[in-house]
Formats: sequence, C-alpha cells, structure tokens
Amino acid sequence: MFTADELQRKLSDLIRAHDVPGAQLAVFDGHEIVEAAAGVLSLRTSCPVLPDALFLPGSIGKLYTATLIMMLVDAGEVDLDATLRTYLPDFTVQDERAAETVTIRDLLTHTSGFDGDHFIDTGRGDDALARYVAGCADLPQIADPGKIWTYSNSGYAILGRVVEVVTGKPFEDVLRERIFAPLELAHTVSFADQAIAHPVSVGHVPDPENPGSLMVSPTWGLYRAFGPMGAAVIASAGDVLRFVSLHVDGGRDLLDAKLVAAMQEEHVRLVDDSLLGGSWGLGWNLDTWGGTRIIGHDGNSIGQNAFMRVAPDERFGFCLQTNVESALNLFLEVATWLFGERLGVTPRPDPERLADETVADPDRYVGVYEREGIQFDVTPADGGKLAVTVTSNRDIEGLSFPPMENLPLHPVDRPDSFFLKVPIADADLLAVFFDPDDEGGVPTYMHYGGRAARRR
Repeated sequence: MFTADELQRKLSDLIRAHDVPGAQLAVFDGHEIVEAAAGVLSLRTSCPVLPDALFLPGSIGKLYTATLIMMLVDAGEVDLDATLRTYLPDFTVQDERAAETVTIRDLLTHTSGFDGDHFIDTGRGDDALARYVAGCADLPQIADPGKIWTYSNSGYAILGRVVEVVTGKPFEDVLRERIFAPLELAHTVSFADQAIAHPVSVGHVPDPENPGSLMVSPTWGLYRAFGPMGAAVIASAGDVLRFVSLHVDGGRDLLDAKLVAAMQEEHVRLVDDSLLGGSWGLGWNLDTWGGTRIIGHDGNSIGQNAFMRVAPDERFGFCLQTNVESALNLFLEVATWLFGERLGVTPRPDPERLADETVADPDRYVGVYEREGIQFDVTPADGGKLAVTVTSNRDIEGLSFPPMENLPLHPVDRPDSFFLKVPIADADLLAVFFDPDDEGGVPTYMHYGGRAARRR
C-alpha cells in the first residue's frame, strides 16, 4: 500500500520536473483510497493544493453521464438499442438518415458518426441542454452511425438531454440525486457558485506575451450545455475514485452488476490505440497492460488535464489531476511508477518512430481533412517527408491556439501511422490514416486526438 507521504513526495518531484504548478494524486488499493497533493492551486495566489481541493476532471465526467444512462436502463426507462428519437422525437442533424437511425448505444460508444465538437453557449438556464440539442441541427456527418469510432462531446451532451427528458429534471439535479448524494461525494459539485466554498484549482495556459511561461487561464469553467460532456463534475481526485469504486464493486445497490460488466466490455476497436487504449465500452476506454485489464478515461478543461486508470480485477488504480492543459508525460510517469511498483505492469508502449522518415508514397496522404472547428492540411515536405498545418476556428472564451503550421509527421512502425506533436501538447500523439471500407485503400480519414477528420 502506498502511503500519503510517499505519494506526496513523488508527486512533488514529478510536478517540478514537468513544470506543472499543482496536482492531486489519489490511489485506489483494495478497499482504501489514499490521497496526496503537491504544488499550488494558482500561480497568482500561491495557495497550496490540498487533497480535498476541487479540480476540473473534464471528460472523466462522461463516465458519470454514462452511469446515469445505465441507471435508466436498469429501471427499464431507456433501451440502449432504441433510436435517439424514441426519447427526443425532434432531434435532427444534417443527415436525416443518421438522425433517424442513431441509437443510445451509438452515443455511449462514440459511434454516432456525426461531428462531435459542437461548442456553443446556450446560456446558464435549465433549458441549456434543450437549446444545445436544437442547435445540433447543423451538425455535419463524418460517417454513418455505427461505422467508425470518433470521440464525440456532442453525443454526451445529447445523452444528458435524454436524462432530463426521461426523469423530468435538470441534468445536474439527477447527477446529484443519483450519484453524488448516494456515494457521499463531499468534494464534488456541479457549479462554480458551489465550488467557491472549497479550495479550487484554476487552469494555467501559456502566456501569449511570454510563451515559455504559464499564466492563469482567463476562463475557468465551460458552458452549462457542456455539463454531460464532463463540465458538471468539479471534484477532488479522491472523489473521482470514490465514484469509480461503484464500478469496481459491481454497482453496489445503485446499478445492476450485469450492466456494470457490460459497460466494461469491448464494443468497438480504436484506430489510434495508443494513449486512449485499444477499445471502447459503454463510456469506458479499455486497455491491457502486460496482461492486466485496464479501464479508464482522461479529461481536459481550459488549462487543466486529468487522467484515471484502474485495474478492476486487482482493485488498484489512480486518478491524477493537474492544472495545466497538457500533462501526458507526467501521467505516463505516474502510471509507470504506480502500476510497475504494485502490479509489475506498465502502460502499453507507443509504436516505434522510424529512423528513416521518408514516406514511400506521400501522395497517398496529401490532402485536406476536416471536422467541426478544425482542419488538417497534409502537404509534401522536403526529402519525401510529410507535414501538416492545423487550422482551428473554434470560438470558446479563454481557449486559443498558437500557430500550427508545417508540423512534421513522423512515420512509425505501423502502416499509415505517424507521430504528430502540436504546440498545445507536451507529447507526441498518433495520427492514423485509414479507409473504413478498404483496409488497404487510399485513406479517406485522418484520426488524431481521438477524432476522425474526413478527407475533402
């Protein structure tokens, strides 16, 4: 068993090495949760991080939304294979056939096929989700429902609206009544005015006047419509693991054990299966480390980045929360240390980067790949190599991107796969080019950061 002092010492060393202002680390081992913290909540105030401070776990909150849906399945109020229009009769996107056929299961597994990063502010009222779903009418289709996996924030906002319609209550009320209160999550809230009673971390982003240093992010939380995507969960790392323990314990008396198990079963294989794992369940990302079954999820908010991985059969895992926008290398060091020490396994390694970066057939990949709010322009580079220019037109207050022009694509020892590092990330991510209809065909999609962009 790791002690709080041991965790705190190691975390302090790691955040200094990775230039992270502050972090929390909670470890789940057997039936115990040990919590530690290091650094500061804000570079502006220098207030220390405490184990019970609140961070923004971001998309880890999608697991709470998935759990609510499964509770409604358990109660016989939702059918996973019913169409979305069973519950939202007026739902529409650009592709009428997709709107008519997409199912609840498609949304849970990120296989709805419609573009997933639809970011609009629909206000702070109880009608925020209803207005958001109405605003999805213009969402373009990336692929037919069920065809490919592409991470969808929009899909989870829509699931949150299903929760509201079926229960007749605002999403956050259902979240509190069915998860926060029964699990006695004393350090978990949904709104900023609730968080202010706790020590709270702020995000940190590169200072535009001095890109080599960090500043407090000008915006803290996200829009209310983003709640089911994860923004409605503001929590300590320990409380995140208290929620996760529900899924390790077979649902206790809140969710049927068979449904808990179904959430952790593979429903779709991933294309870019490095950081995110090899496959996806009903809300969970799924992986295997050295023969050990792993479930988890990551999360990003403005200037905050969180990670959670658990080996449910061994009853061991952790949640790491940080107040920088990218902490991938810190996460990998923490995961390697904890799982190596306790279970003798480490995260599955990435593909190997090739020494010769010459691409045999660069024209195979050259082109423009698009999805909601972002475009990848893949072009030839000197010496038979490839580069990509990334253009974003997302408009979220406090979220901005530096220039991302002529970034090198580094070939790896897997077909049609490359490492790509963008300036807002602290590590390489895998970019995979593929055609879902023809494994060896000319790529029709580029998969990066969990999202598929379609070739123009």
